[in-house]
Amino acid sequence: MSTKKIRNFCFISHGGAGKTILTETILTNVGLIANPGSIEKGSTASDFTPEEKSHKHSISNAYFSFNRGEYQINLIDTPGFADFRGEVAGALRMVESAVLLIDGTAGIQVNTNYVWSMAEKNKLPRFVFVNKMDLEGADFFKVLDEIQNTFRGKFVPITAPDGSGENYKGVFDLLQEVAYQLEGNQEKKVTDVDLSEFEDYKHDLLESLVELDEALMEKYFGDEEITVEELIEALMTGVASGEIIPVFAGSALKNSGVNLLLDYLVKLIPAPDHAGVVTGTWDGETVEVEIKEGDTAVALVGKTMVDPYVGKLSIFKVLTGTLSRDKEVIIPDKDVKVKLGKLFKLNGAKQEEVAKLVPGEIGAVARIDNLETSDTICSGVKIKVAEIEFPNPMYFQAVYPASASDEEKISNAINRIPEEDPTFKAEYNTETRELVIAAMGTMHVEIIKEICKRKFDVDFITKTPKVAYKETIQSKVEVEEKHKKQSGGRGQYGHVHIRMEPLPRGGGFEFGEDIFGGAIPNQYIPAVEKGIVEAKVEGVLAGYPVVDFKAVVYDGSYHPVDSSEMAFKIAASKAFKKGMEQAKPVILEPIMRVEVKVPEEFMGDIMGDMNSRRGRILGMEPDGDTQKIVAEVPQGEMFTYAIDLISITGGHGSFDMEFSHYDKVPEKLQEEIISQRKAEEA
Repeated sequence: MSTKKIRNFCFISHGGAGKTILTETILTNVGLIANPGSIEKGSTASDFTPEEKSHKHSISNAYFSFNRGEYQINLIDTPGFADFRGEVAGALRMVESAVLLIDGTAGIQVNTNYVWSMAEKNKLPRFVFVNKMDLEGADFFKVLDEIQNTFRGKFVPITAPDGSGENYKGVFDLLQEVAYQLEGNQEKKVTDVDLSEFEDYKHDLLESLVELDEALMEKYFGDEEITVEELIEALMTGVASGEIIPVFAGSALKNSGVNLLLDYLVKLIPAPDHAGVVTGTWDGETVEVEIKEGDTAVALVGKTMVDPYVGKLSIFKVLTGTLSRDKEVIIPDKDVKVKLGKLFKLNGAKQEEVAKLVPGEIGAVARIDNLETSDTICSGVKIKVAEIEFPNPMYFQAVYPASASDEEKISNAINRIPEEDPTFKAEYNTETRELVIAAMGTMHVEIIKEICKRKFDVDFITKTPKVAYKETIQSKVEVEEKHKKQSGGRGQYGHVHIRMEPLPRGGGFEFGEDIFGGAIPNQYIPAVEKGIVEAKVEGVLAGYPVVDFKAVVYDGSYHPVDSSEMAFKIAASKAFKKGMEQAKPVILEPIMRVEVKVPEEFMGDIMGDMNSRRGRILGMEPDGDTQKIVAEVPQGEMFTYAIDLISITGGHGSFDMEFSHYDKVPEKLQEEIISQRKAEEA
C-alpha cells in the first residue's frame, strides 16, 4: 500500500454522541463485519473488553484497518467520557485528522469543548459530523450556529439534512448538488433536487473555497464555470491548512450520510506523507527524516495493552521507513536495541498478522517489555519525536487491600496499570504509609478496580488519603539533658547542651557543633547528631516528622569510662524532645499551587469555593476562551477537587496543581489533628 493512499482519522466527541455506532455502520458498509453490533447487547466491534460491555460505553481506543476502494483507512474510535481523555490524547498523535461528532439533539456538550481543543492543539485538520438527525429535537442549523459561535475556524456545511426527526429523509450534498434519500436500510442517490433553501450556505461555501485559490478567484469574479473537481481541490487545501472545517449531517443508526462522509474523508484528509519529513530531536539538535519507505525507520508508540498471560501489546504508527518482522530497532532515549517479532494490524479485538508496515500505517507488536507508550522506535537514525501529552490525573485516593489475601498482590497489580494507562499513577507515601493513586475521576477508579480484579485477581477499597503533615518550631531555645545510668560495671554517661532555632520554610534540618575546650570529645559529636536525626522522625505534638530547624550542640560533659556513642545519642534525643516542647511547636500542612481554568460565568463560584477551602487567590488572567485563577490551597482540601469542580461548573472547568510549600495550620485545625492522632493511637 502506497503511503499516499493511506487515510488516518479518529472519532472524538462527548460521551453518547454516537462514535461507536458510526464505527459499526462504517465497518458494515466496507464489509469488515456482517451487521452493526449493539451497545446494549455488548456486541460492538469497538467495545470488546468486559468492562466496556458491562458499562455499555467505550473505555479504551479501538483500532480498525480496512480498504475503501484503492485507499487504506485506519480508524480509531475513542472514548467520550472525560475520565478517559488520555485515550484521546494517544489517538490524536496517530492520525492526520479528527472527526468531531455532535449529537444533533443536544448540541455542544461538556467534553465536546475539551476534545476539540485537544485536536486543535495537535494542529490536526478537523471535520464535524452532526449525528442523530433522525431523532426528535435534532436541529442541524442550530448546532451549526453553535459551533460557529463557540469554536475558532471557518465551518462550512458540505452536506445538510433533508428534514429531521420523523420527517428525516436523508442528506443533501451541497457541493455536488445531489441528495441521498433513505429507502428502507438503503440510500438512493437523487440528482433532481431543490437546494434553494441552502443558497446562502452554498454561496458561503463557494466564497470560502475560491478565497483559497487565486485562479479560482479570477474565475469566480469573471463569472466563469468552476467545476466540482476544482472546488474539491480547493477544499483539500483549506482542510490541510486548517482554514476550512467541513460539516456533515446524518444518522449513524440509519446509515444515512455515512458513506458520503467516508467518501469525503478519503478525498480530503491529507496523506501521512503530507508534511514531507518527520521532525524530532537528538542530543539537543533538531533532526528531520524524509517520509518514505526504506530501512531508515521511525515509529511512535501511541498505546500499550497488557495481559498477564499474553504479555504486552504495543500499538504504534510508522512515521517513516518500513518495519518488518525480525527487524532490529532501537529505543534511542533508553539506549536499548530490540528485535521486532510478529507485526499485526488491529480490528477491534482481532489481530491480523502482516509482513511489513509502511509510513502512515498503524500496527502492533507483542512482547517487547522495554517498549512503553510515547516511546520512539527507530532504525538507521537516532531521533526522539515529541512525547504524547497526557492529561494529569488529579483525583487522589488511598488504596487498601479488600482482604488479607489481596495484601501481597495489590502493589504489583496497581503498579502494572500505568503501563497501559498513563493517566493513572500510583505511589507509596512513606510518610503516611499509604499507597496513593491518582486517577481522572471516580469512574476511572471504578474501572481500574474491575481491571485489577479481572486481570490480577486483586480487590481493593479506597479512602481519602491522609495528609503528610509535618511539625516545626517557632522560637529559639537552649536545653540541657544528661543521660546517666549506673548499675554495676560500666555505666552510661552523656551530657549535652543543645541550641535549637527555626529555619525558613523549606530549610529542612541543619546540625552544627560549637564545642570549646573538649567538653565533648569529637568522636561523640556524630552520635549527638544521630540522636537528633532519629528523634525528629516523630514530633511532640502529633508524632509527625519535624522539619525546618537547626540544632547546635554547644556544651556538655563526658566520663572517661562510662561515656559512649549510645549514651550521647540518648542524651541528644531527650534534649531534642525537651527543646521542641519549649520552642512553640506547630503543625505544618502541604500547600498546593492550583491553576483553575473555567468560563468567565463560573469565576464567582470558583473564588467562593477556593475561599471555603482556605485557599489564597494569587491572581486571575484570561487564558484563551477561559479565565485562569491561580491560588494556593492546602492539599487536604484538594484530594477530591476533580469531582467538586465538575459539580460547580457542570464539567466546564479544568485544573492542574503541584506542591508549593508547607505552612502552619490554623490553631483550631491543629487541635483537631492532635485529637484525631491520639484517637488513632488509642
